[in-house]
Amino acid sequence: MGKEEIQVGSPESPATGPPHSRTLVALISGAAVVVILAAVGVYYVAFRSLTTTVSWAPSVSAMASGGDLTVAGQVTPADGGRKVTIQSAPSARGPWQQMPPTVTTDSRGHFTSTFTPQLSGSIVMRVVVDPAGRYLTATGAPVRILSLSSISLKGGGTIPTQTPLVFTATVDPISAGRTVRIEQSSDKVRWVPVGTPAQTKADGAAVVNVPSPALGDWSYRAKVAMDDKYAAAVSPLVSVTSEDIKTAAATYLRITNEYNAAGVAFNKARTSAEASPGAGPVPASFRSAAAAFSSAETKTATQLRAYGAWPKSVKPLIDQIIAQYVISADDYHQLSAATNMDSWNSIGTRGQPAIDESARLSTLIREALGLPQRSTS
Repeated sequence: MGKEEIQVGSPESPATGPPHSRTLVALISGAAVVVILAAVGVYYVAFRSLTTTVSWAPSVSAMASGGDLTVAGQVTPADGGRKVTIQSAPSARGPWQQMPPTVTTDSRGHFTSTFTPQLSGSIVMRVVVDPAGRYLTATGAPVRILSLSSISLKGGGTIPTQTPLVFTATVDPISAGRTVRIEQSSDKVRWVPVGTPAQTKADGAAVVNVPSPALGDWSYRAKVAMDDKYAAAVSPLVSVTSEDIKTAAATYLRITNEYNAAGVAFNKARTSAEASPGAGPVPASFRSAAAAFSSAETKTATQLRAYGAWPKSVKPLIDQIIAQYVISADDYHQLSAATNMDSWNSIGTRGQPAIDESARLSTLIREALGLPQRSTS
């Protein structure tokens, strides 16, 4: 018997494939995952929502009812045809109500609207951009629009020095609890708060006490502060003149003492001249008295003009009497040069109206300054 030949089987096993087959399967699986993920990404990018922002501003921060208001803003990303609603509410918490008709953005994302809101007080406004496609809605920051108000001021006038002031300020519309302050200025440019601020009462009025101003002319105004309903306001100016009557009276007496003494001396000379009519020469004593009186009138006019604190009630009278003193001083200067009694009497008669007018004005000035009338004896 011969030996049986043993057949050696193939080393390949039917349960496993070649190594390159496993690698191909892995690559195909990975590519499928990538395709799936890419598809998911494309879907997310194509259909995800996009954020919208809006910036906006009203044309004024305070207004009266019946006035025009313009609202303008910008939607980002810039897109035309976006609908924008303007809303109002009593406060930032709402409830919100639409104001004018809806407006639409232009191709650059801009929008603007002008309308006439009916205000009964302050309001809060905002703008709301409607959603469009993948763009989400957007709400602009709320802005408060205050109502305009006004304030009036009563008080002032002419007062004696060292007299405190009392002002009454009234706000419109009537509102209680608003803070009122008084400001003072000597040049209407630089203003300084004075007194203690006060609160308006139920009738909208506030009484503010102010310390006495220094001597001179002053301007005052009232300011009401802004609150959560009304804008701030400033009143028209009120003038105050602080006058030192006592000092003015003492000054007038001091200035006119020399004038009065010269007048007494001249009157004696004039009485003698009238008692001795004729064409004789004028005595030297007459001419000397006239020269002294002329000089006294000129000096008196100069001193009255130089004093700058005459009360307003007296200043026009002072100006008038100064003019009469100037006229009369010239007449008496001519008297001092007269050579005969006829000329003396003629010049004296011509100058009598100025003397009479000076006497009348002196009476009024003394009354205004609280001085006793000068004795004519």
